[in-house]
Amino acid sequence: MHGNGNDFVLFDEFNGELIPEKKKPEFVKAVCDRRFGVGADGALFVQSSDIADARFRYFNSDGSEAEMCGNGIRCFSRYLVEEGYAKPGSIKVETPVGVLELWVEKAEGYMVKVNMGEVKTSAEEIPAVGVNQIWGEKFEVSGREFEIYAVNSGVPHVVIFVGEEELENLDIVSIARKIRYSKIFPEGTNVNFVSLLTENEIEIRTYERGVEEETLSCGTGSVAAAFVSIQRGLVREPVRVVTKGGDLIVEFSDKIAYMTGSASRVFDGRLRLSELRFESFG
Repeated sequence: MHGNGNDFVLFDEFNGELIPEKKKPEFVKAVCDRRFGVGADGALFVQSSDIADARFRYFNSDGSEAEMCGNGIRCFSRYLVEEGYAKPGSIKVETPVGVLELWVEKAEGYMVKVNMGEVKTSAEEIPAVGVNQIWGEKFEVSGREFEIYAVNSGVPHVVIFVGEEELENLDIVSIARKIRYSKIFPEGTNVNFVSLLTENEIEIRTYERGVEEETLSCGTGSVAAAFVSIQRGLVREPVRVVTKGGDLIVEFSDKIAYMTGSASRVFDGRLRLSELRFESFG
């Protein structure tokens, strides 16, 4: 499945565990390998929940589990509806950041609106160390200073504004890795490079922590970029966020972020464990 090109392999554990908990990180790394596995930015696990329609688990391609994935939860929600675990319309999903409400609409494909919760800006909530807040602070990379804004939109994100032409040509990976691995961010951070297009439209490129490369789209990154752009008075909402994989719409109500985008289910299949570069479950 994919949300604007941010792609995932989904495993249905709603009726019971398929992959032992201790083996999940190693298993996900093998499955997400684009040469020796299926290939994906991450893996989704559908599990049962006592407090929602289902429980959401997301692992990055490096095997690390993340609290949230905006594009992933849209795909997850489409699957719930298609498989009969939830009905179209309003559904609730248990995540590590709380129970989130989503709205699934089937019209020319699947469109999903996600309640992404409140964007956090304090250093403690990002988390970041040695500061109270990172809002317009200078960060030097290879002799160049960047003005960075750090927030938590489900996971940590840094937002950097650049010109439209520069955004297209910038080597974001080398710059982002310096920030991602900075001691300021003890848990690491995703890094977004943003340019302003119109009064309610921005373009974004995102380096994702856990994937450790640029991805075609990032839902939480789009929310972070829209939030910072609005707070700085650079755009008005709703904000159309243009990514390499497609567009997302981000808007806010009573400090809560709402993200709307597509969710695609490309194929279903079976995995041959004997052919996967992965040790047995024994």
